[in-house]
Amino acid sequence: MRLRAWALLPGLLLGGLAPLPAAAQAARDGIAPVADTYVVAEAPGTVYGTSAKLAASNWSTPWHSQAYLKFSVPAPPAGQSIASARLEMLYQKTDQQAGVTELRSVADNSWTESMTYPVRPAPGPVVATATLPAPGATSIGFDVSATVRAAGTYSFAMTNPSAESATVVHSREAGDLGPRLILSYTRPTLCGASFAAETGETYQQALAREDTLFGGLKAVRVFYGGLPDPWPGKLDAGKRPMVISFKAAPAAIVAGTHDAAMRAWFAAAPRDQDIYWTYYHEPEDNIRNGEFTAAAYRQAWSHLAALADEAANPRLQATLILMGWTVDPASGRDWHDYYPGSAAIDVLAWDVYNYDSVAAKGQYLTPAALLDRTYAVNQAENLPHGVAELGSHIAAGDDGTRRAAWVGQMTAYLTQHASLWALYFDLDWSTGDYRLRDPGGRAAWTSFCA
Repeated sequence: MRLRAWALLPGLLLGGLAPLPAAAQAARDGIAPVADTYVVAEAPGTVYGTSAKLAASNWSTPWHSQAYLKFSVPAPPAGQSIASARLEMLYQKTDQQAGVTELRSVADNSWTESMTYPVRPAPGPVVATATLPAPGATSIGFDVSATVRAAGTYSFAMTNPSAESATVVHSREAGDLGPRLILSYTRPTLCGASFAAETGETYQQALAREDTLFGGLKAVRVFYGGLPDPWPGKLDAGKRPMVISFKAAPAAIVAGTHDAAMRAWFAAAPRDQDIYWTYYHEPEDNIRNGEFTAAAYRQAWSHLAALADEAANPRLQATLILMGWTVDPASGRDWHDYYPGSAAIDVLAWDVYNYDSVAAKGQYLTPAALLDRTYAVNQAENLPHGVAELGSHIAAGDDGTRRAAWVGQMTAYLTQHASLWALYFDLDWSTGDYRLRDPGGRAAWTSFCA
């Protein structure tokens, strides 16, 4: 099934002057305050909780006011976390605006709209500021992402350090014109691993070993050298997301040779578990070696995606996996050659390694050097990002300490950039041993999984 609204679920940011055009008066997205008011130093006994405005004033007449807002933030959608939070308020007064308006934290959430100046909770540290907007601006906004990180009650005070000015906005009593806390959400980057059965093990036992090593994987990578086995396949991963690769000649796929088998596999796939299915991961070298053409590969992908769509299973995610090396200019490749288009692909993932030649020199490339270009591609295509294989040998001269630090840097970058999952290549491969068996490496991945 095609996905388009992936990592973030942003609220719509609206703004407007009073009166607003009819189109702008539609219901606004976001969380309305559960209470808001303002208090005035020179009118200490007056209650303004029913006013349709909030004011942060600083006049020498004198007249000094502070506005208070309280929000009840619900738990994020299942499996997601808060990525950003922004407080948006629509101007009611547009002249003599403050050059700088401050938003301060308020530790005491017990205040009500009936409070007066003497009993107001003390404004705390400044958590965000807004500068004088451009002429014609209709709203003021504060980035409170660093403050609003989880469900709970949050209070703020809007204050004005700018002399002879006022910030006056609509209050919640103004209905759809009132303040809104706009939240966006992201799913946490899941830890996982690529692995294989070692001497005397079944694939299921290999998964149990990996779980023990790293404190429990959150996602599982499975490889098939041909078509995938009937469900449950090589192993039972529980309800964990699975990234499953399989192979078949593009000509046979396009000819329909495997239609019956693949229709049955897609139809039987779990509907309570995310399945990121991949046709022929890392096809670049196969195409370079003349095993099949890029055009045939793209055509086969489109054919399989159509079969998968017949199953009408939203947990089936068509996942193209390419080499991270492919988007390095030094590769001489164009990733578009392998891309069947967004109509066929739900997720674009990458296999990302600290190059063997670099490790041989005792070095580890930075996350930006290895991942920035992949993210640029995903952003351009509006597709979720994943790392299906991540790995490095222990570099020359390193006892594993620097590789562990590199693992931590890579996973921090992936988490910050909302990658769906990062799966370590925990195998002793023909090109060397990538496994995290040293204490530092094992601890780094275990920390990420936790």
